[in-house]
Amino acid sequence: MTAILVPTIQAVSVMVGLIAICLLLKRKGIITDQHRPLFGRLVTDFALPALIFSTLAAREPRVEILLAVLVMTLAVLCHLVLSYGIGRILRLGRPQLGAFMLVAAFGSSATLGYALATQIFSRHSGAVTDAVMISELGVGVPLFFVGVLVAMHFGTTGDGSVFSSIRSYFMSPIFISLVAGCIASFLFAGMKNPAWHAALSLFSLVAASLAVFVSLGIALMLRWIPLRTIGLLAVITVVLTLILQPLIALFFSDLIHLPATETDILLLETAMPSGMIAAVLSDRYGCDGELASVLVIVTYVFAIITLPLMMLLAP
Repeated sequence: MTAILVPTIQAVSVMVGLIAICLLLKRKGIITDQHRPLFGRLVTDFALPALIFSTLAAREPRVEILLAVLVMTLAVLCHLVLSYGIGRILRLGRPQLGAFMLVAAFGSSATLGYALATQIFSRHSGAVTDAVMISELGVGVPLFFVGVLVAMHFGTTGDGSVFSSIRSYFMSPIFISLVAGCIASFLFAGMKNPAWHAALSLFSLVAASLAVFVSLGIALMLRWIPLRTIGLLAVITVVLTLILQPLIALFFSDLIHLPATETDILLLETAMPSGMIAAVLSDRYGCDGELASVLVIVTYVFAIITLPLMMLLAP
């Protein structure tokens, strides 16, 4: 327990420190809201693909990781069902219900999750590879299939082209790097060629910038939020996303006897705050994008407290 808790606290402290520095840069006007799209693209189109490729390509694939992917997918689907039921009880309108479901089910396991995983599991080279596979297959695939369908179903201005979003995902740098990394792991894993090692070092160097770009994006996203009007929904979102989802993942992990490392990764990734992509999908397809953005920010704030507590459950 201590072996995973101490690195988690250290990693969270580092991220909080980075965000605080970025907030200072924002206060001084060095970075502004106009830079937010740029940092978002640098995360999704530059640093994140480099991390995915470099971690996958350097290690031979493991069949056992598919069980962890299954657990992650089940946790996501359970939260879609739970949030739908809670939303109906609260009598949320269709746009609000769709936004709530997306925010509650889909966390930032790829952006903030990878940034933390590279620090927490720095002495376990294979753990980051496992984290990439679990997140991209267990969260990314359901997000761009089921998530898009949810956004369109409950939205009011969807353009009706669900397949265009799915096609965009398959052509995105994230998916391309996932496929390229898997192919490279089959063909080149263990290769001693100096040119191959130089290429991996280049991608690893780019990947090291992920934590900085994520921190810059979070700093630009943070706002003072009046919670009086959505206080109950914010509390429910925090409980569902930051507490219940990792508990569900832990339950399924124990049920199928996953190894300790994969369980630790699942706990970390399911304890992540909600992903900004949930707010983007909400806004694009006519759900309540403003509500989704506020709920995402709330989960980021409370994750500073809940994440170390959840990692106390690590085996």
